[in-house]
Amino acid sequence: MHYHVSRNGQTYGPYTLEDLQRYVASGNVLPADLAKTDEMTDWVPVSEILAGSAVPVAAFSTPGYANPGYVSPGYVDPAYNPGTYNSGAALAASPYPDAPNLHWGLVLLFSFLTCFLFTIIWDIVIAVWVKKIKPNSTALYWYIAVIVIGVIRKVLGLMLAGSLVRHGMLTDPDHLSFGAGFFGVAALLSLLGLAMLVCLIVANFVKRSDLLEHFNTAEPVGLQLSGVMTFFFEPWYFQYHLNKINAMKQAARFGAPRPY
Repeated sequence: MHYHVSRNGQTYGPYTLEDLQRYVASGNVLPADLAKTDEMTDWVPVSEILAGSAVPVAAFSTPGYANPGYVSPGYVDPAYNPGTYNSGAALAASPYPDAPNLHWGLVLLFSFLTCFLFTIIWDIVIAVWVKKIKPNSTALYWYIAVIVIGVIRKVLGLMLAGSLVRHGMLTDPDHLSFGAGFFGVAALLSLLGLAMLVCLIVANFVKRSDLLEHFNTAEPVGLQLSGVMTFFFEPWYFQYHLNKINAMKQAARFGAPRPY
């Protein structure tokens, strides 16, 4: 049986009974929130639904699990977002590995120093980590596609340049005559460049979706990631937020939890 949760006029879900128990335990669903199944005609408090479950509702509503007085904006997505303050205990006990924690400023610096080669390398590092916390993530495969297409494009470009040198077309202005083969390879290089860009954009937004889902369900911190910032500044923008989340988890482990 699946339940929908309503808060402040917005509906989330569907969730199983086990989902409700887990989200109430983490503080993302409050016992006072309303819930119903498709078969139910009226909304009832979540506490009533969990009253007959194996885990008492009272265990979820103690200050040790969440601060019911704080409600963060959360992740605005139809799939999930009751969005309340997550306790330090839940973060400190998280079984998931921390994200790679290189400072976002260093990621930006290394990107410039390597003509942005480091950017794709770091994207893959993050994608590998995302694969660990969300095994069904496909972001890594999209980044691999970017590299494969890039290598093919580079090889074809070198072959084309070598052909032009051999025929003297780059050194003798009188021999600047290009046949159909040249324009065919040039068009293919352009298409491969476009394919690289599309795969990179897809990879970035798949990773964004994975991060939003994970950090608003399994490790709920109310993460929000702008689509515009993702499009233009993805590696540094994501790393900035991952640095903040890592700092929050470290603080929780030392007994100083704080909201995202």
